Amino acid sequence: LFREGRMRIQRGPGARGLYLLEKWKPLRYGLRDRMVAYRRAFNYGTAPAPAGAIVNQQFHRQFVGFMVAVGQYFRDLLIGEVIRGGQLIEQRPFGSIGTVQRIGLDLRYALDRSTYGNILALTVETGHYLHSVLELLDTPDIKKAFDANTKWDVIEIVSNRYLGGISEPSQRAKMAESGRRMLQFVADNDFKTAIDPILFQSELRPMGSHAEAWIAAYRMTPEGRGFAGVTPALKRVIGANSARL
Repeated sequence: LFREGRMRIQRGPGARGLYLLEKWKPLRYGLRDRMVAYRRAFNYGTAPAPAGAIVNQQFHRQFVGFMVAVGQYFRDLLIGEVIRGGQLIEQRPFGSIGTVQRIGLDLRYALDRSTYGNILALTVETGHYLHSVLELLDTPDIKKAFDANTKWDVIEIVSNRYLGGISEPSQRAKMAESGRRMLQFVADNDFKTAIDPILFQSELRPMGSHAEAWIAAYRMTPEGRGFAGVTPALKRVIGANSARL
C-alpha cells in the first residue's frame, strides 16, 4: 500500500519506518522456512518436513492436555478449600501434581527434541521483526491514515479491506498471550518429582488463570468447538479411556 501510494501518508515516523523496513529487509528467513519451522515444532500447517527432521506430531494434543491438567488441578484445589480449607498450614488443601508434571515434562521434551537447527535463530529474528512492525503500526501518521485509534484497529481495518477479512481477534489474542506464558513456564520448570506440593502450587498458581483463559478462548474458535470439556480431554491425553480396570 505504501509503495503504490494507496496510503495517505508522506512524511512522519510511520512513513520513514515503512521505508526503512522495506530497504533493510530484516527477515533473512522466508515464508517457506517459517512454515517448515511451524511444522517441525508444532505440526501445524501443510509444509513438508525436511527428510530426517523430527516433527513434534503430538504438540497440540500435549499442549491442550497440559492446559486442562492445570485447569483441573486448580479446580481440585478449589473443591478442597471448600471441604477442608482452614487457616492453619496443615489444613490447607492440595491437589495431585503428578498429571501436571507428567504432561508438562513430555511437552517440554518433545519441543526440545524437535527444535534443533535454525528454529531458535528464526524465532529471535521473527520476534524482533514483529516487535518492529507493531511499533510501526502504532505511529500517529499510520493510525490517522486508517482512522484508527490503536495498532490493533489498523490490523483489523487492513485485514478487512485488503486481505479478505480476519478471524475473531479477541480469542486469538488471548490464546497467544496465555499460550506464550504457559510455554515459558514449561521451558523454565524442571518438574522435579520430589518437589514439595505446596511449593509447586505456589509456582504454578500464576498459571492457573492463564490455563482457564486459554481453554475459554479455545472453546470459541472453530477448532475448539468440538472440545469435550476438561475431564474428557484429560482422560484422552493420559489414556484413561482405553485403560481397563
